[in-house]
Amino acid sequence: MRDIELPDSISNLADKLQIVEIVWQGIPFQIPKFAVYSILNNSVFDRFMYRNGRRVALIKLGRYEVPVIDPFRGNIDKPPEHVVIITHSKGDRFGLYGYPADHVADDVCVARNHRSVKRIIKDFV
Repeated sequence: MRDIELPDSISNLADKLQIVEIVWQGIPFQIPKFAVYSILNNSVFDRFMYRNGRRVALIKLGRYEVPVIDPFRGNIDKPPEHVVIITHSKGDRFGLYGYPADHVADDVCVARNHRSVKRIIKDFV
């Protein structure tokens, strides 16, 4: 397995990785700030759908319907305090999805060479 490093376009810009720490149902986890599209406060769901037996909320943002999924594979029943919208891309395809959050800290930094950086960015590069 190869080591996961920050892309050159990002690592050359800073000595620290900016992260957004999300707390959902008492469990904190980190997302690299470069993967965060926006943070919505007091959002309202437009509708719900079921995917693979899980209840998924949908928020309409302009021409997009953004799914809000529980990162711990639970159901989304009601709007949380915050929704963190994440970007993802594969090849020339781009998409958005959201994670619910009870609390969001968007001002956290870790040194670029900190041992947790590889774990934090592995799903986003």
